[in-house]
Amino acid sequence: MAKISYFLIVLSLTTLPVLSSIGYPYILPPSQIIEFMANKFATIKTLKIVQLTKIKDLDQQEEKVFGEILYLRSPAFYRSEIAGQPSKRLIIHKGTKTLRIVDREIASEGESQDPLYRFLMLAQDPERLLKRLKAVGINLDKASLTRFEGRIAYLIGDKEEGSPKLLVDKDLFLPLLLQYGNVLFRFSDYRELKGQTWYPYRIVYSSNGAITEEYNAKDITANPSIDLSLFDIPLIRSQFGKRGLKADKQ
Repeated sequence: MAKISYFLIVLSLTTLPVLSSIGYPYILPPSQIIEFMANKFATIKTLKIVQLTKIKDLDQQEEKVFGEILYLRSPAFYRSEIAGQPSKRLIIHKGTKTLRIVDREIASEGESQDPLYRFLMLAQDPERLLKRLKAVGINLDKASLTRFEGRIAYLIGDKEEGSPKLLVDKDLFLPLLLQYGNVLFRFSDYRELKGQTWYPYRIVYSSNGAITEEYNAKDITANPSIDLSLFDIPLIRSQFGKRGLKADKQ
């Protein structure tokens, strides 16, 4: 009887940790999740994206569809222009500055938040990404597991609906959703570019709960040669007139 009791005690001591690990899976800290995510895009220094852009107004009554070309350069250079008509709508971001050209006139210029959702998928220093995520209000002290469109994902930030957060695929470490302020970005249709590097061919941007813009990539070129003059705000500003300058809100 003593031997049986001793055996049961040993068995319980060895099985309890196993049961605990099954019931409470280990969750990586946010900093490590971001590091693994950044490593997925470490080889992408520059990008040229040809995409079809759909823009809807908030009441979904009107829709505009046009071709757009994006140029991105790590760590924080961004240029968006309408294909074949760059002066029709041109957006340039460099550092903390953003310039918007509409119909050959300067619509707005000044300090603005960078298009963070695009810079998640460029070669980045993980520490820089952490600072940017913290700057938009994401709680970097919290990480949990959730389900998103059939995938298990890490949720960085608070779980409450509407709270700033970043969802990262648990197995692939690719961003699935970014939310902060009143904006939300969903990333899907990931396709391989080169050498185990993947990029979302569909991004949906919504504001205040309504879908306002949808980007569907038609062609993506990784690491093309991109001239820095494409992001030269003073040079480009000098080529256009002014029209009610105001600081960007986004």
